[in-house]
Amino acid sequence: MKIFIRIGIGVSIALNVFVFVVAAYGLLTQEKRISENRSYMEKVIESEVIKQIKFMMPSSTGTVVK
Repeated sequence: MKIFIRIGIGVSIALNVFVFVVAAYGLLTQEKRISENRSYMEKVIESEVIKQIKFMMPSSTGTVVK
C-alpha cells in the first residue's frame, strides 16, 4: 500500500512542476505574442482603410453639370 502512496505523491509533484513550467513559459513569451498580434492588426487595419478610401472615392472627376 505504501508504494501507491509514493506513486501518488510522485505524480502530484510532477504535475505541479509541469503546470508551473507551462505557466512560466506563457508569461515569458506573452510580450512577443502581443507585439506580433499588434503588428498584424496594424497591417490589417491599414489595408482596410486604404481599401475603404479607394471604394468611397470616385474613379474620376468630371465637369459640373449645369
